[in-house]
Order: sequence, then C-alpha cells, then structure tokens
Amino acid sequence: MKKILFLHFPGTKLYIREYYCSKVSKGDYLAAPIDLVMQSWIFNTWEFDLKLIDGIVDKKSPKQILKEIDEYSPDVVIWLIWSVSLEEDRLFLKELLEKDTEVFLTWDVLITEAERFMNEFPKLTWVITNFIGTWVYHYLRWEEDKIKALMIRKWGEIKKYPERKDRYFSVNTPAHEMFISKKYRMPFVRKYPFATTIMTYGCPFKCSFCIMSKLWYQERTIEEMVKELDQLKKLWVRDILFLDQTLGINKENFKQLMHIMIDKKYNFGWFGFSRVDVLDKETMQLMKNAGCHTLRFGVESGSEYILKTYGKWYTLDIIRRWIKTAQEVGINLLWTFILGLPDETFDMAMETIKFSKELDLDVASFNFAVPRYWTDLRDEAKQKWLIDNSIESMDQSGDTIVMWSTHMTRKQIETLRKLAIREFYLRPSYLWKRLRKMTSWTEFVGNLNNARLLMKNTFWK
Repeated sequence: MKKILFLHFPGTKLYIREYYCSKVSKGDYLAAPIDLVMQSWIFNTWEFDLKLIDGIVDKKSPKQILKEIDEYSPDVVIWLIWSVSLEEDRLFLKELLEKDTEVFLTWDVLITEAERFMNEFPKLTWVITNFIGTWVYHYLRWEEDKIKALMIRKWGEIKKYPERKDRYFSVNTPAHEMFISKKYRMPFVRKYPFATTIMTYGCPFKCSFCIMSKLWYQERTIEEMVKELDQLKKLWVRDILFLDQTLGINKENFKQLMHIMIDKKYNFGWFGFSRVDVLDKETMQLMKNAGCHTLRFGVESGSEYILKTYGKWYTLDIIRRWIKTAQEVGINLLWTFILGLPDETFDMAMETIKFSKELDLDVASFNFAVPRYWTDLRDEAKQKWLIDNSIESMDQSGDTIVMWSTHMTRKQIETLRKLAIREFYLRPSYLWKRLRKMTSWTEFVGNLNNARLLMKNTFWK
C-alpha cells in the first residue's frame, strides 16, 4: 500500500494557497486547500494510505513537519508551493528533495514557469499543472497513455503532458473527513464543521487581471455532485464553501442541482462566488431556498472606464440594480475591489471608495492589483514598465504591493487602500447593520476576530 502525503507547508504568516491564487489572510480565515481536496479523491481507495499535514492551520514549524515526514515515510508528497510564500517554500523544498520520496508540486507560478523552476531544482521531477485530474494516479501505475497535465523529468529531459480539454471532469468523492477534522474557519460560516468543494473549474469570462479565464472551463455532472453532497451529509457537515469562480454559468444544470438540494433536505448553509450578469432573481431565490446565505462578487471598480478596460463589461447601474435584487432575496453580499490597476487614476480610485459605501454591502474586500503569471495584466504591466519582469512573490491582500500604476506610486495606492477600509468599515451605520444581521454566536465571534485582525494588519503592521 503506497503512502500519499498531502502537504500544506507552514510559514511566518497566515498564507492562503488555493486555486492558482495565493495571498496572506487579511483576518483569521483559512479554508481547506481546494487543490488538495480535489486530489484526495484519487487516492481515497484501498490502494493508498492518506495523510494530511497542514502546517498553516495546525501552526506547525518546518522542523516539526520534517519530523512527521520522517515518521510517516511517504512514497509520494503532493505539495502546494505558491508565490506569496515563495522564498520560505524554496528553502524547505531543498530539504524535502533530499529525502527518499517522490515530490509532486502544484502552485500558481508553475502553471507557466514549471520548466524554469525544474531547472532550478535538478532533483525535482514532477509538477502538476491541473489539480482536477487523475494524472498522479496514472503516473504511479505508469499508464502513460492516460497521463495529462503533468511535467516530468525523464532521463534528463523535461516532458510536458498537455491538458485534456473535456467539457466534464470527475473527482468522484474527495476524502473530506481528512479535512473537516482540521480547524479551518471562515467569517461567513454559521455552523461547523464546514467543507470546501467545487462544481466547476476555471471561468469562461475574460477579466484581464484574472488567471481563471486561461483555464479550460469544465463542469462536474449533477450525479457526481449529489453523491458528494450525500457524503457531506453523512459526515455531519453544516456549511459548505463552493469555491467555483462563477456559480450558475450552466443555468439549467445549476437550477436542477438547487432543486435536488431542496428536495433532499440537506439543510446545508453555503456560500460561493458569482457575477452580477450571471444570476437573476429567480435563480438567487432558488439558491436561498437551497441554503445559500452569502455570495461574493467582483465589482472591482467604481469607474466605468476601468470596468470596460479590464474586461468586466457591466455597468455601475447594472450593479446597483442587481444589489437591490439580491437584498430583496435576503442573501448577504461580499464584494471585492481592486486598487492600482495600470490605467487607474487617483480620482478613479476615489470613485471606487465612494461607490463601495453607496452600495450598502455587508463586506467589502479591497485588494491590490497583482500581475499574476499568465494574465493579460502581467503583460500590460511589463509593457508599461510597472513591474520588474523577474517579480515572483506577490500578494493581493495588502501585505505587500509589487506594482504601481501609470498615475500613482505604490505608496499612494497603499494609502488609498487604508482610506477605503477606514471609510467603509468605521461607519456607525455599517457597524449597526452588521450586528443586526448576525445569526449565531459562532458568526459573531468569527466576524469580530476578523475585524480586529483586518484593522491590525492594515493600520498597525
């Protein structure tokens, strides 16, 4: 029986490494790494012994991790290594590669820079470029005709197995019991334990700052989703984070799944991400009836020019009308905003701050523009000399800022984010609204702790 170790490496900060996007947690929230959750189903059979070491959530040191690895003596390590913590991860990787085990890496930078990274680490042999497939399993069985989305060093040469661009993908039923036993937490979770999963992979929309549009969009079948939800019900899961980039794209299938969730009386609370031009009132009401209590959307800017330039393609009036509809349905709203895109001026950023207060949102997340690998934004930033071409480490959450705009310095952008957080969150009307909407002690404590850490990390770091 082969031993498979899933490794989420610790760090000096509360790192979030998931889905080709990494950042430092603004507060005290951390979900199960979806990359590992999706990989877990492959080995969730009698053929393998599985172990999860999450040094972030369990607050373990690198020394403790190495000791556990030695004690477990895995045949294979599947490890998340990401740009937000790259320098720390690099140091540990050198030690890990000295051990008698096979190391498979998956991370955001590797999606385009895998060969360069493999050349930097001659002992590194395997890189996963797509976390939703069975590729590692097929490699271990050496079923080469079935291998996809891997880069392998073989006889001194690096061979890339391309993606399989199907409409559907299958992850069967992940080993959720391995993850829900950990103390993952999110401010919107109302009852624990909670689980993280996805219905779809990638996103068909073309926002220029986002890597998701570069991934081949795929879906899971309704039958497979129901099987997984049945499993989560048996595990007494109470809340679910659907980490899809855009819920509800296939409206017919999505509505069918919502009806099933209602008819089977799962009674999950759940939350996820979507777009204002995807969900209508009928769909949102169905989602509400199926247990949805919170949705997150990317407004990104209060400037019509910025929305159009960077590929959002909806107007401020559409956003206003949609928010009114969502509030009528009774779903909590979390909105993300981006500050510091290349063409943004100071006045445009101020429009965004003003717009965030106008919308009467439950939560607003103000992020820095991040020139991620494989995005059109990175290409634009390099063309306009806004970043060093070699920049690898980056964080959208506000811990560091690596890119300036053509109109503002990094210091000005950082000051604007502090202003946005102060203007949005420290309004008496907002604080009273949030208190009135709390539905449980768990939610109250989670939000209070995250608010404390957001202020600390923003103004007193």
